[in-house]
Amino acid sequence: MMLWIFFAVAFVAFLGALGLVFHSNPMVAGLCMAVAMVAQGCLYMLLHVPFLGFFQIIIYAGAVMVMAVFIIMAHGMAEQGQEVSLTQTVATYVAAVLFLVQALRAVWNAAPPAFTEVDRAFGSLQQFGNLLVEHYAVPFELASLVLLTAMVGAVVMARRIWE
Repeated sequence: MMLWIFFAVAFVAFLGALGLVFHSNPMVAGLCMAVAMVAQGCLYMLLHVPFLGFFQIIIYAGAVMVMAVFIIMAHGMAEQGQEVSLTQTVATYVAAVLFLVQALRAVWNAAPPAFTEVDRAFGSLQQFGNLLVEHYAVPFELASLVLLTAMVGAVVMARRIWE
């Protein structure tokens, strides 16, 4: 049963990624990206790594996606490029579903049965914190500075538009 739930959530993430790539409206594409991020967080939770799942949902689907959608709305981006026909859209989704079916069939035939048991401490908050502090403190702080710079840049750009 859990395997079917896992693949259903993975399919939702796949559809969100397709919407992000192929939708011509930037606002809808941004919301599709948020759907893909939330589904990815749910996948982490199904793999028994709840901290990483909540981290994915809160940080990426929450903060980063809100900032991205805010920038899209502040710039008032409109559709650009040629109009995509209905036939091309349907053909794209059919090709994506066929690709997904082939990929699932390949994984199903090559994968070991179900999920294997892992150590109880795997993915725990304590293990994650120790790893972060001992080995990845500097990259973590650099990533936070990059996100802070992006947020300040978004506010400055939005301020210029409103004035």
